Amino acid sequence: MTTTTAAAGPVTHPAPTAATSAVNHRAFDSLTADPRKRAAYRLDPYAREGLDLFRSPSDRAWLYTTTFVVLKPDAVAGRRGGLVLDILEEEGWKPLAARPFTFDPVLTREIWRYQFNAASRQRIAVVDHLLGSGPSLLVLLRDTRRTDGLPASVRLTAAKGAADPHSAHARDLRTRFGRVNGLFNFVHTADEPADLVRELRLFSYRTGTAWLRTALAGAPPRTGDECPARSRLVDLEADVPAHDLDCAQSLTRLAARSDPWGDLARTYPTPADVRQWLSALAEVALPSGSARWDVLSVLTSWIECNEPGVAPLLATVSATDWRKQA
Repeated sequence: MTTTTAAAGPVTHPAPTAATSAVNHRAFDSLTADPRKRAAYRLDPYAREGLDLFRSPSDRAWLYTTTFVVLKPDAVAGRRGGLVLDILEEEGWKPLAARPFTFDPVLTREIWRYQFNAASRQRIAVVDHLLGSGPSLLVLLRDTRRTDGLPASVRLTAAKGAADPHSAHARDLRTRFGRVNGLFNFVHTADEPADLVRELRLFSYRTGTAWLRTALAGAPPRTGDECPARSRLVDLEADVPAHDLDCAQSLTRLAARSDPWGDLARTYPTPADVRQWLSALAEVALPSGSARWDVLSVLTSWIECNEPGVAPLLATVSATDWRKQA
């Protein structure tokens, strides 16, 4: 505060208030249907940097016609990647480019920064082991069926269905992909264009900004063109043994082992014993190869994924929200 003295006594004047964001207050208006996200992303460093990747009118148009899917390590081990790509192409999402990368705990928390507050401690204990179990594949997708004006990312979010398996429908993409449980769901996608801006910037730290800029400028896929994601997927699968991701079968295989995980499988073979497994996870290294996926199959089947009564900081934006905004 500053003070001046006049005949009538001291007069105070409010000091100037410093801005808290260098991002224009309208920057995200056309990229999200959620007012809370507009405000939050103006303060988010990754969203701010992501805007620099999409400055030209053609780049902004890209955010409506294009989106991405991440094939996670469980998709590679469970051999669901080819099925995912088949179904996406069948529904009009054509792969443009693909690049492998590996999650680490920091990237995981930053990608899901606005949802991780609702994650259970059990999920937090398991997710780094899952996402760190091998490479993931980032696949850029062009939407060839934008008939209702929705951005490609919003149409894919609506088609993907609920994250909770108990809320799934038969035609949800996650169901068609053969989702096993709340963590073995094989894919991650961006909810809407604002999330494309933010998350592609985060992923570009792993894939390289030059690769992303080249992919953004690439020509749309033509009928008959070779899928750029499939050869990448074949290479990833060559280094990872196929796994059934079946909890019961995994328990049987683990019970035949003579290590701490075999002891657990024999002594604590029910979901009520999950705390014993989580305690071991904090102290004992996961086995290598297929046995690692045996342990993860058990844990992902038994844990609770979310804290009861805790909502994410930013909820998923729906196609209905976008239609109301139009």
